[in-house]
Amino acid sequence: MKSKPRILVVEDDRQQSDLVIEVINETQRYHAIPAYDGEEALQILKSHQRGFNFLSNKIECILLDWQMPKMNGELFLKTLRNEEGSSPFKRHIPIVIFTAYNDKERQALAKDPTLGLASGYILKPFEEEELLGLLERIVVHKEAEILREILIERDQRWARELDRASQRREQD
Repeated sequence: MKSKPRILVVEDDRQQSDLVIEVINETQRYHAIPAYDGEEALQILKSHQRGFNFLSNKIECILLDWQMPKMNGELFLKTLRNEEGSSPFKRHIPIVIFTAYNDKERQALAKDPTLGLASGYILKPFEEEELLGLLERIVVHKEAEILREILIERDQRWARELDRASQRREQD
């Protein structure tokens, strides 16, 4: 019997973590695994390595909170992406940033092509349908790269619109 795709939920608030894990596991399509900070998440990833850590991890997606003790989301993301870059046979594990913070700096880091490469950015409180739809696109349909490109393109389009609006104001 084929095992369910594993989703790592990295969230320090245990009540929030339990809720997210319950929502994911209720679908009976995935197996959600909790981690309560970035250090614990790295240990869990290590325990799910394949091929002596040369191949892609058994974890198929990570839901990542930004604000956590010990190792925050930003440091976790940088550490993970540096580690993944050490093997030409690994693919990046898709990451969905799951946070209460909606500032542009954190969103830019999440989308950064060298460090972030997030496939999604969900604000808390979340809608179950949004979370489950994103997981389906990433894990089932393997659209993580497409979603990353959409996030980046949306921001670039927004920046172009702001530039145009600014230029029109200057002309008036």
